[in-house]
Amino acid sequence: MVQYRRYYVSELIVSERVLPTRGGDLVVVKRENSDDLDWELVHRTTERVTVDQLPYHLQIRGPEATFAGDAVLVRSDGISHVFRGVGELVGFSDDLFDAEV
Repeated sequence: MVQYRRYYVSELIVSERVLPTRGGDLVVVKRENSDDLDWELVHRTTERVTVDQLPYHLQIRGPEATFAGDAVLVRSDGISHVFRGVGELVGFSDDLFDAEV
């Protein structure tokens, strides 16, 4: 069984750099055979922004919750940026899978 939650992201801070935001989606996934969470963020900016393919510390804010964690930029076209989490997502706990959407 796979459980997942999706959150709308209204503000993203990438290693203390605030990106001009159009918005984004954070998806958190837990698989039955693992205690680890997988998470990915797709974030769109209002203007072209260069973000190198490096590890970053993300502060992720939205109307439902605030999260933080380390992630690696896996691809970017300057407007759409995809980050993959590489560890704990601070602010997220397993009981949020059962929370009402």
